[in-house]
Amino acid sequence: MPTYVCSLAEGSVTQNQKAAIAEAVSRIHSEETGAPPYFVQVVIEEKKPNERFLGGSPVSGQIWIRGDIRAGRTETQRTTMMQRMMQEVGQITGVKNQDVWVYLCNLAPTDMIEYGHVLPRPGEEAAWYSNLPRPLQDYLRSLGTTRENFTL
Repeated sequence: MPTYVCSLAEGSVTQNQKAAIAEAVSRIHSEETGAPPYFVQVVIEEKKPNERFLGGSPVSGQIWIRGDIRAGRTETQRTTMMQRMMQEVGQITGVKNQDVWVYLCNLAPTDMIEYGHVLPRPGEEAAWYSNLPRPLQDYLRSLGTTRENFTL
């Protein structure tokens, strides 16, 4: 499932803003790809001012978001996700759009392992789900995921 790491200056956002960033990133990924929002992992990393550099010089006002996502999304989907994340994170934090940088890194499904299983290729989600152990299927069903609606 997709993982987004949001790196920002220590103490620059409140706990409520962190939660709002995580909700926005999860919602945007879900709306643009069809993947359930509860599959989206968001990690907020706060860095001390002396740990953040741009061109060798310290910076503190920028936000970097790196998303490791499963390859297969269209260029339009990726561009739309990045633009929406930039805008919404900027609104949540008060940071100018030019200071919110978003990177999407496409990983082949075969380069990802989750729940103890290599992820399926696009279009093979139902077969992948069917081959999961029953307890894992039960857990995923408790989240609202079935073989029929399983989408990454």
